[in-house]
Amino acid sequence: MIENQLSLLGDFSDVRPEHVEAAIRAAQKKGVNVATSPQFQAVFDHLLHEFEKREERYSPNTLRRLKSAWKCFVDWCVRNHHHSLPASPSTVETFFIEHASELHRNTISIYRWAISRFHRVTGCPDPCIDIHVEDRIKAISRKKVRSGEVIKQASPFTERHLISLIELWGGDERLLIKRNLALLAVAYESMLRAAELANIRLCDLHLEDGIAILTIPVTKTNHSGEPDTCVLSEDVVNLILDYTDTAKLDIGAEGYLFVGISKHNSCIKPKVDEETGEQIHKGITTKLVEKIFYSAWHDLGLKRHGIKPFTGHSARVGATQDLLRKGYSTLQIQQSGRWSSEAMVLRYGRGILARESAMAKSRMKPNLG
Repeated sequence: MIENQLSLLGDFSDVRPEHVEAAIRAAQKKGVNVATSPQFQAVFDHLLHEFEKREERYSPNTLRRLKSAWKCFVDWCVRNHHHSLPASPSTVETFFIEHASELHRNTISIYRWAISRFHRVTGCPDPCIDIHVEDRIKAISRKKVRSGEVIKQASPFTERHLISLIELWGGDERLLIKRNLALLAVAYESMLRAAELANIRLCDLHLEDGIAILTIPVTKTNHSGEPDTCVLSEDVVNLILDYTDTAKLDIGAEGYLFVGISKHNSCIKPKVDEETGEQIHKGITTKLVEKIFYSAWHDLGLKRHGIKPFTGHSARVGATQDLLRKGYSTLQIQQSGRWSSEAMVLRYGRGILARESAMAKSRMKPNLG
């Protein structure tokens, strides 16, 4: 049936990746070069389109990384006269050899995942499970570890930085500054990622006795449909209300909490759909969240202290380190950060945990005052 569908270039609606995989095996036994076959390329295009129709299974950031890595591989294949779909194991191994010096080992994992994923969704044999490719990737990663390559960690945005910012920006009447200060305060106490901060809606906040309960519908590690929640302190709520009152935003409304600010010091209003008359609300981008963290780093004058610029992950790192210093357990911090394991707590807090180790304490000289 599959061979007939492929030869007719007709309706592929019933074709599944596993069907194409069987057809590829049969074609290869007959000596057909699948990579140059118009029939197979047509069905690959169809399955790629089917994948795009269902790509919302991934978060926007994950999808962006997936597509970017795949495009890089395809572009390299075109430049070097290789076939990308399906790609041979030798082609993939050569790709990683040529990019070994410029890619971090975490990035190599993303490229491997992208190449594997696009082959699987189109029914092509996965070249990344080839033993030579697996050994090559492991060898590259091991060499990077031996050479001292470490996983870079964002500069921590700590409680001390937040307090300093409140002192620095607190009296500024510009709406932009009020928004930025509220966002950074929420980022620290909620330990949300940049994309999750940008997605907070006004209706996600519930004010209660001076504090606020923030509902987090979807996070990177929670796709269950059961929302997470976190508590925001009275101090942070006051910063939020100072911003929303100035911006004329109503807590509980449908729009986003953090929105764009015009050069006239007012919120950028939502557009209206001409056909339905409904308002089209638009939140800020993760790129803007990153810029807000950078502006905090700049205004605090941290460059002269040798501190690297803050990023969208800085509040998660800083909050983790602060909580460890205050004696909270890795399990408690894991729950606060909504991680599926304690691995990120251990990574973000490795310096603090090292100082708190039994040997470090046993060898510490007493302060004789």
